Amino acid sequence: MKKFLKKIKNVLKRIYRKYERAQYRNRKYVNCYRVLSPEETIEYLQNNTVCFCRFGDGEIAIMRGESIAFQQSDSALAERLKEIIKTNEPGLRIGINYMYFNPVDSVNPYTQKFFEAMAMQRRFMIKNCNKDVEYIDASVTQLYQIFMEYDFDTHFKKMQHIFEGRDITVICGRGVIQNIKYNALDVCHSVEYIFAPSKDAFSQYSDILAKAMGIKEDRIICVILGPTAKVLVYDLFKKGRIAWDIGHYLKDYDAYMKKNPRTETEIVQFYRPD
Repeated sequence: MKKFLKKIKNVLKRIYRKYERAQYRNRKYVNCYRVLSPEETIEYLQNNTVCFCRFGDGEIAIMRGESIAFQQSDSALAERLKEIIKTNEPGLRIGINYMYFNPVDSVNPYTQKFFEAMAMQRRFMIKNCNKDVEYIDASVTQLYQIFMEYDFDTHFKKMQHIFEGRDITVICGRGVIQNIKYNALDVCHSVEYIFAPSKDAFSQYSDILAKAMGIKEDRIICVILGPTAKVLVYDLFKKGRIAWDIGHYLKDYDAYMKKNPRTETEIVQFYRPD
């Protein structure tokens, strides 16, 4: 009987996944939330100096009580993320992935399957986001990994314009920059690095925040620390600092400049902890 019930359960799961993929392709979710497109997001960031943090599948997993490759499950972190994703305060923009709700053309096949299969994550976002918030797109820092065909030259020129001439301090794990040949931050006036744990950064959050608060106030703080980055950006925002959660941007620019292939193997490797 147990084997029979298990088979029925698996059949029902397959039917639901097929139904969910069809619902996504038929644009059922496009009106769930107002999310700026990648192009609208970059235009906004070019014209407005604000703090921003981005939520993706890793943050969803943590909020659901799960662990991910570079962050163990942490209830305190989960509660902070649930608070931040609903925030609607002037000077802080929250990003969620535009493609979670809006199917688009020219996405690479592996990523397309990923977006279509995100039934559980979409349900979670629909339940936990804020209908009053206009979200920006979280994926602008990794478009090279998402699209097969796109005007990447224009995209990266616009992204670099956001950083051009700025004084930047990056808080990240050491591995982030070790394998980068083409650094997108070369357009900045100056760049400093403060290193933090690549894994389980939230376990040392107090020390990381203290170091961030020691950065000169005229510098923009860019954070590459997975889910912990969202909390750090938010807390720095509340203390009057400018902070950006730039996620995979440095790796994405480097991959584009190297013309790395976007096969399933390469994409999976791209998202592994540094």
